[in-house]
Amino acid sequence: MVPGPSVPARAEPLAQAKELAVLALIYLLQITNAEMLRRATGVLTRQHSGPEATSLVKSYSLLLANHVHPVAMGVFGIWLTLMALLLARGQTLPRWSFDIPGIWFCLRLALEFVTISTLIFEKTTGLSDVAGVVLGQIVVYLPYFVITWGWLFHRVDLIGRPEPGQVVRLVDANTDRGITSFDYYHSAITTLINKGKPTIAGVSRQGRVLVLAYLVMVVGLYAVAFARILQLTRTVF
Repeated sequence: MVPGPSVPARAEPLAQAKELAVLALIYLLQITNAEMLRRATGVLTRQHSGPEATSLVKSYSLLLANHVHPVAMGVFGIWLTLMALLLARGQTLPRWSFDIPGIWFCLRLALEFVTISTLIFEKTTGLSDVAGVVLGQIVVYLPYFVITWGWLFHRVDLIGRPEPGQVVRLVDANTDRGITSFDYYHSAITTLINKGKPTIAGVSRQGRVLVLAYLVMVVGLYAVAFARILQLTRTVF
């Protein structure tokens, strides 16, 4: 087996700068995605009155968008900025400073997946607002989804381990040149593009559970996207 990157190599400033750039991208995508969810909930609330306007799904979505999300994004915006400043000064950051925002983004990914999935059962009327929201959710959530999962696979399999491939195995990766962080994001993206055909497999029990959760969510996303497109088609015609 070809040895993977050593643990010290993962602590190099360049490797940390790349991971910070990925977290910053996830941060920006999460802001945009949360805004699209807020608009979707607002559209649904304006279209209905009475008990439907205050359904549990919409109330929960508005709570996340209007209360939890702004505070969290403010905190992690400052957090990531401070990390960038410290890296610019040549300092090596502790592992937990990356894990805290990464875990939060993964948690938000799961919460918003449930929210998007349940919102498809809400009735919609009208065209202009709904069409933009539907397309925006599909376009924005997918890159947020695959990049966040790529970070998670990268974190559990490569960082802090003597060699990669002990938790998950990248089917399409070229092991002769060694596994890099890019390979995990590539596998997450290609699995989604290849209609759920996995390019990543679990090796350990933890890895198998992670891959299973990822594939279940991918299938769920196909169902949500199909339902959204069907809703949009019915609205148009």
